[in-house]
Formats: sequence, C-alpha cells, structure tokens
Amino acid sequence: AFHGKKDPGAVAAALPHLGHKDRFIRYAARIALEHQPVSQWPEKVLAMKDTQALITGVIALARRGNETARPAILKALKGIEPESLDEPLLLELLRAYSLVFIRLGKPDRETAQPIAARFDALYPAKTDSLNRELSNLLVYLNSPTVVAKTMALIEAESKQSLEDISELLSRNS
Repeated sequence: AFHGKKDPGAVAAALPHLGHKDRFIRYAARIALEHQPVSQWPEKVLAMKDTQALITGVIALARRGNETARPAILKALKGIEPESLDEPLLLELLRAYSLVFIRLGKPDRETAQPIAARFDALYPAKTDSLNRELSNLLVYLNSPTVVAKTMALIEAESKQSLEDISELLSRNS
C-alpha cells in the first residue's frame, strides 16, 4: 500500500518489518521506506538493534541517501560482528557494504583499512558465494592480502579440476 507514494503512516508501518524472517516482507518494507522522505527515517534505521533490520534499512538508506550518510551508516554497521552471522545474513551484510560504497562513495584509507581487516579474517570462506562477495569487497578496499589469497583459491580450484578430470578419464578407460 505504501509503494510509490508518500504516506505519513508508512515509516511507522514499514520499520517493524525490516527484520522480518520472510525476505519478501523485508523487501516490501524496504521499498515502502524508500518512497518516504529520507528526512523521516535514517536515524530510526541506524538505531535498530536487530541485525537483519539494520542491514535491510542500511540498504534502503544507501539507495536513497547521499554521501553525508556514509559515516553514520559505517558506524552502525561496525556494531555487527560478521563472524557471528550465518551465511545468508553475512552475504546481505557484504552486499550492504558494497552498495554503500557504490552509491555513497569510497571511504578514505583510514576508514577502509579496519573494514578490510574485519572481512579479511573471514576470507577465504567455505562457499563460492561468500568468496565472491568477500573478494570483491576486499579488492575494493585495497586489502593487502586479497590478491595472494585469491590466487591460492584459483590454484586450488584448478588443481581440483585437473584431479576430477583425471579421475573421470580413468573411470571411462
């Protein structure tokens, strides 16, 4: 009901659903929020204690805010411990950081280094999805270890592929 139009009740209606377990409801709440004046909701979003709600709200703010919001967003995201998140929520966090940087600008070196260090400790991860998102973010933030870690992943994958092909050929001989 709040998509595509301003409504005085939209912010109050949308905020409680930013952390909903159903991603479609979270999406609907985010879109409703994005259609409201940005002056009405950033502080409420950045004060959210629920990790899922905060991440969803940050995505809305990255999409509708401007570069002046970036320091407050990064401060709010700093309170999230990435190593404590399950994979889907960690992926959302990584995408939120990426969207903040794409839309609101690259952080300076002093801001980027601690963020890179937080995620560098998680890379490489157990899944391709996480490795893809982590490597993209770490490259963007100029992590000093991302190139060596990524090359090691590529080499390990190439070696595994060759072993798989050899095994397949030996079974078919």
